[in-house]
Amino acid sequence: MIGQARMKGKSTLQILSQSHAMEILNSLSTKPMRFLDLKDVCRSNRTRSVRLKELEEKGLAKAVPKMIGRRAYTFYEITSIGKEALDLGERLIQLQSKERRKKQSGIN
Repeated sequence: MIGQARMKGKSTLQILSQSHAMEILNSLSTKPMRFLDLKDVCRSNRTRSVRLKELEEKGLAKAVPKMIGRRAYTFYEITSIGKEALDLGERLIQLQSKERRKKQSGIN
């Protein structure tokens, strides 16, 4: 219950800055994936589960049930808002890298 209360108060930016959130969104931007398919991105089942739940609650990703043969699977897909957030997050990372290079070279 405490974890849920903390999660609801997090901003989208806070969620994206959490470990593995950007990596999960980036993977989902290539194709829909199952929970297990994302193991290469985030090895911890708990972290992966929490990040997917956070991304879903903010509307950045969605769970989509699909039948394959006679079995039901849950796939995760990035939403249009998730794509925008991913693009913005990647741009922020690029800006941060530029700032670091500037500071290292002594340029203001």
